[in-house]
Amino acid sequence: MNYRKPCLIIDIDDTLYVHKSPLMEYHKIRPDYQLKHQLQRISYPKFILTNAMYEHANIIVNKMGVEDEFKKIYARDNMPIMKPSMDCYQNVKNDIFKELGNTVSGYVFFDDLLDNLKGASQLGWRTIWISPKYKEAHNYTFVIAAFPTLKDALNSIQF
Repeated sequence: MNYRKPCLIIDIDDTLYVHKSPLMEYHKIRPDYQLKHQLQRISYPKFILTNAMYEHANIIVNKMGVEDEFKKIYARDNMPIMKPSMDCYQNVKNDIFKELGNTVSGYVFFDDLLDNLKGASQLGWRTIWISPKYKEAHNYTFVIAAFPTLKDALNSIQF
């Protein structure tokens, strides 16, 4: 029997990987074994959705050692339109449906930018805000949960 389950869709910059300087210093990115373990324990399909280039996202997930936890990277150079456009979320949804069929019960979207979360929520996605300002989430009706880091979110949410 094929059970329906949600998909996790995770932004790269300042969500999966938090930049410590305004410059992108790829040589400073290290494997993150804790994050890998957290992602492995979640049996749902996982995807990356970023407004960055594919190569940027691919380098980060590879250097962090989590590349095999994601089915696909949606990026500015392989998507016709970017976040926060509703068309972006619809295109991702359509593509995931092509790959997984009707086994998907919903979408859980992790992002650091409120505009991106707002657009996704309008399509029915469950939105999780990753931000140092997470305690302000009650001001935004489209945010279902908020955490200071992705690791905190993955530890707290029951999957």
